[in-house]
Amino acid sequence: MTPGTIALIVVAVSVGLWGLFMANIAIRRERKVAFAATGPSGTATRQAPAPPREETTPEEKPEVTVQKVPEKQLKPLTPEQMGVSRRQFLNRAVSSTFMTFLGFFGMGTLSFLWPKVLGGFGTEITAGGYDDIIKQVGPEGNFAPLFIPEGRFWLTYYDGTADAAVYAAIGAKEYKLQALYRKCVHLGCSVPHCGTSMLFECPCHGSKYRLNGEYYGGPAPRGLDRFPVTVRGGKVVVDTGSVQTGPPRGTNTWPKFSEPVGSLCVPV
Repeated sequence: MTPGTIALIVVAVSVGLWGLFMANIAIRRERKVAFAATGPSGTATRQAPAPPREETTPEEKPEVTVQKVPEKQLKPLTPEQMGVSRRQFLNRAVSSTFMTFLGFFGMGTLSFLWPKVLGGFGTEITAGGYDDIIKQVGPEGNFAPLFIPEGRFWLTYYDGTADAAVYAAIGAKEYKLQALYRKCVHLGCSVPHCGTSMLFECPCHGSKYRLNGEYYGGPAPRGLDRFPVTVRGGKVVVDTGSVQTGPPRGTNTWPKFSEPVGSLCVPV
């Protein structure tokens, strides 16, 4: 199971235990109230019948006297009443502590499930100096792509027409550079580059992509996905947190590498 599933299970069990604890307290209170009403013998207590009133004849009128009713004074709490108040305080304190624990635990769980990415894949990655990379992946380096393990992408030279919409989003035309996500869009395998054919060839099911990441053959539904590229202070910066969907099948914006230049690494 994933850590998120385990955390949710722990939260559910904790809430269930808390519910059982509160239900037990409620049942004990009801039993105590019922015991106080029925008495220790188990029968309801009854008040003694009032003595019969003596009838008075019309001749005998009772003498009426007016007495001052004393003010009602508050009686001190009995030990039993003090005990109930202490139990209520303890119950509320335990409940508040438990709910506070659940709150902090839930916030910690959410922080664990959605961590703040501070570096590596999913952030902006500085791949190196722009001039050095262009020399390495461009005509001077025989167009050999450069793999950046930290960002899981290939840096490739691009000198095509950039007719597809995705090229404007990634800055390929401006910088003559692309950052192609190494994951095959078919089933997610890692796609290596074939030095003889100059294609990216998936070893799992044979999907093939041109040097600029456009679809060439195989079961892949489109070209390789890619990341936006910018140049800051002479450094190539790739935003791996913004995956751009690759161009659709049939896109061919760079005739120079529209066909393999040599033998395939993964036979058809």
